[in-house]
Amino acid sequence: MARGLTTAVKNALADTPTFCHLVYLGFSTPIRKTDNSFDIVDDIEGSSQTYNADGTLLGVGNVPESNQPIKNSIDIIFSGVDQSLISTVLNNDVLGIDIKVYRAIISGTTAIADPFLLFHGNLADFAIDDDGSSGATLGITATNHFGNYEKKNGRTTADNSQQRHFSSDKGFEFSALTIRDIKWGRE
Repeated sequence: MARGLTTAVKNALADTPTFCHLVYLGFSTPIRKTDNSFDIVDDIEGSSQTYNADGTLLGVGNVPESNQPIKNSIDIIFSGVDQSLISTVLNNDVLGIDIKVYRAIISGTTAIADPFLLFHGNLADFAIDDDGSSGATLGITATNHFGNYEKKNGRTTADNSQQRHFSSDKGFEFSALTIRDIKWGRE
């Protein structure tokens, strides 16, 4: 199924194409990276933007697909990232920022028109591994817009929520430390 691919993309797919990823991170100052060997300039966001090929984007995990409205997520790995990106992630409220992953088809030394959107979601989690010598590794997990689909609004099993209603109750003081599902009542 072509699913809205342009004629240029369909023609390129008929040959033996070379692919690359274009990753957009919607921080206050957006970051655009590619895992290609050269910078790619494209106007997929409405104006001409440069996706940097600085070697830090190691890879994009498999993009899951389903015909059901379920939560899907992907992992994006950066290695050798500079401290400005680490500082941005650690010092700002980045959870929920917009993330887009495109796949571009390379022809010669340029990307053909119309990279197609593989994944659009929000930053759900990140992990930083800094060994101090070879630069930091940043892992990002992004979830699609169904990430909060099953979330129930209202009170949570968190200490601050409990303290708001019952200030002397210490029942949820350590609730953030457990990863098990707590069963209440009879089973």
